[in-house]
Amino acid sequence: MISIENLRSLPYFAGVGHESLKDVAAIADEYHFQKGQTLFKMGDPSRGLYILRQGQVDIIYELRGAERCVVDTVVGGDLIGWSSLVEPHRSTATAVAREAGNAIWIEAAGVRALCERDTVSGYHLLKALTEVLSRRLEGALVQLAAAG
Repeated sequence: MISIENLRSLPYFAGVGHESLKDVAAIADEYHFQKGQTLFKMGDPSRGLYILRQGQVDIIYELRGAERCVVDTVVGGDLIGWSSLVEPHRSTATAVAREAGNAIWIEAAGVRALCERDTVSGYHLLKALTEVLSRRLEGALVQLAAAG
């Protein structure tokens, strides 16, 4: 479990009410990873959100055959695993730790249930998520254009 204060300090939870934040804290936990560790793999079921606290993680698109392209490197404060909140709940990229670090891991089914239950908090969470997604897509397009 993560403290409510830790979550409240993150911009993703700025508009989330106190009771809903308590619900998120109950389904959140510390996640530690080592350099080279795969956090999730493209195409696999996506079960949670990661908010990096320390370390760096490469976001990789797997292209034709075995070709891979790093489209982003996320750092402390960044959110990854957004696809766990969006149907069909499958990872759209692979995430590999560039260096050891830690993150807050939040179980996605609980977040989806919270969004259904508390639509105001859900709106704020999904708004923050779409901002992350927009930046990630823009960066991916730049990287793919440079690689092509």
